[in-house]
Amino acid sequence: MLRDLDNKKSQFEDFLKAYLSDHDNRSGLYRACVYSLASPGKRIRPIILMLSCESVGGQPEDTLHAGLAIEMIHTFSLIHDDLPAIDNDNMRRGMPTCHNKFGEATAILAGDSLIFLAIEAIAVAGYTPDIKLDLLGAIGDMCGMGGLVLGEYEDIMAEGKDVTLNDVENIYLKKTSRLFELAAYAGARIAGASDRDMFSLRYYGRELGLAFQTIDDILDITSTEDALGKAVGRDVLKKKATMVRVLGMDAARKWAKERTNRAIDSISYMTSPAAETLRELAKKLLGRIS
Repeated sequence: MLRDLDNKKSQFEDFLKAYLSDHDNRSGLYRACVYSLASPGKRIRPIILMLSCESVGGQPEDTLHAGLAIEMIHTFSLIHDDLPAIDNDNMRRGMPTCHNKFGEATAILAGDSLIFLAIEAIAVAGYTPDIKLDLLGAIGDMCGMGGLVLGEYEDIMAEGKDVTLNDVENIYLKKTSRLFELAAYAGARIAGASDRDMFSLRYYGRELGLAFQTIDDILDITSTEDALGKAVGRDVLKKKATMVRVLGMDAARKWAKERTNRAIDSISYMTSPAAETLRELAKKLLGRIS
């Protein structure tokens, strides 16, 4: 099953490489977009999208444009996260951050551009008009003021303040979980999933996103810069709202495990190999802190 994760990642990387080759543009702005988009990442969200589609009878190759759009949105958020006005990070995925490589103004505009490139990726895909409208609506809902961007804002506003478990969970839900949920939803929608399967896969994405963010915050303390490809220990220095801060390390590990188990349990009735790979993915991510 874990081999399927590697195969899905390779399938997406090949599609991304071909897309970038077909859309070659020599402007500095485009080079900044490509630099961040093509940097070595785990590609978890496109993989979730492909596996969600396949788990309910769809074809994973049908999801590649949607996966590209979601990865573009994720990359935009990373570029803007790293800016001096927000996290002021110098390294991302083992490489200089976009603003360090191209300058702050170009990085801001590259992030902006990726949002519109994501819309274009959906618009030119071979989906039916109904699916395109649903995907674009979901992107607006889950990535804007109802999700990712609002979550990033709330995360910044919570720095240095006293926060509760509920506060942190709400931030995690918006800034991380909604993009995971979007990936699972898009795969299910493209495949024409039943209401039950749609609900279950969205719940899987939601809970996996909560676990993923908790794991990431634990690794910010326990891992190394070489292993993560970015600076560590910044969350503590900035007094960010994290599960580690409100629960402590041991309880945060337990919380991540509980959310991982909820994700796994939500699709336990699905018997396809792709669904089993989704369950194995959740276990693999949790294994980063085991």
